[in-house]
Amino acid sequence: MKKIYMMAAAAMLCSNLFAQIDSVDFESFSLNPQSYDNGSAGNGNFMFSSISFSNYYDAAWGSWNGFSISNVVDNTTSGFGNQYASYTGGGKNSSNYAIFYPSGTIEAMGNALIDSFYITNTTFAGISMRDGDAFSKQFGSVNGANGIPDGTNGEDFFRVWVIAQNYFSQTYDSTLIYLADYRNADNSQDYILQDWIKVDVSSMYARTISFRFESSDMGAWGINTPTYFALDNLYYSLWEGVNEISELQISSYPNPFIDQLIVQGENGMLELRDVNGKLLHSEELTVSTIIETASLPVGIYFLQLTNDRGTVLHKVIK
Repeated sequence: MKKIYMMAAAAMLCSNLFAQIDSVDFESFSLNPQSYDNGSAGNGNFMFSSISFSNYYDAAWGSWNGFSISNVVDNTTSGFGNQYASYTGGGKNSSNYAIFYPSGTIEAMGNALIDSFYITNTTFAGISMRDGDAFSKQFGSVNGANGIPDGTNGEDFFRVWVIAQNYFSQTYDSTLIYLADYRNADNSQDYILQDWIKVDVSSMYARTISFRFESSDMGAWGINTPTYFALDNLYYSLWEGVNEISELQISSYPNPFIDQLIVQGENGMLELRDVNGKLLHSEELTVSTIIETASLPVGIYFLQLTNDRGTVLHKVIK
């Protein structure tokens, strides 16, 4: 899977180093079997604890934007009438999941920051790309839906930019996810995504997530490919003690790390802690140091640097 990352140089001042991981799997949302909620009741955004999924329903047109909640399992019926089904035939190890169309946001409330989530194609988009329809081309074909060569030479793609607005109200392109990719020299490597894949935005300290679609199948009115995807199992961190931004500088590499973690930053007391705040290593940092990490289990860790200018927190992953 091809991904593009632009990392934020992020830092937080904490009076108490602690982050609790929680998740949204949509199972608490009440739905009848094989049904969906597209916001037609006019209640607005869907709220799950500290996470808000945008929803706008236009009663005049009977249409919606943002997220719907669904448990539809039909991954064989083509067309707009089956717009609320995931191409996997269900959620990520669960019944309920969300459907996104065509614009909207996920927002973390209070002291929550978004870490990751899983996405896949919808049945509507997946079959449209696989077989083509009256409006959208069959991916891999040299022709558009009108039967005329469209200039792609069959090298088609459907992708979504995941855009994170971080804790500091700065916006960065975070991850580029290919929902379909037919640009491979070896045609056997062409694919339409039909599995749940993880989108990790933990390095972005994301308060708000938005999305932007791109497709090789374009027409006079924009993208011809149905601009949908399914989403499930969103994970987020609940921070305690985060209260302001620090100007202290700290960096580390590699990140993710394996056996060693190289840390660079201002002079001060450096501490390495786990997600529960347990102290694992401490030393006086003078420009740079190497921390041996081979014995640490896979997980999320935090570097904390403190001097007379303040305290900075830096997230690292093994």
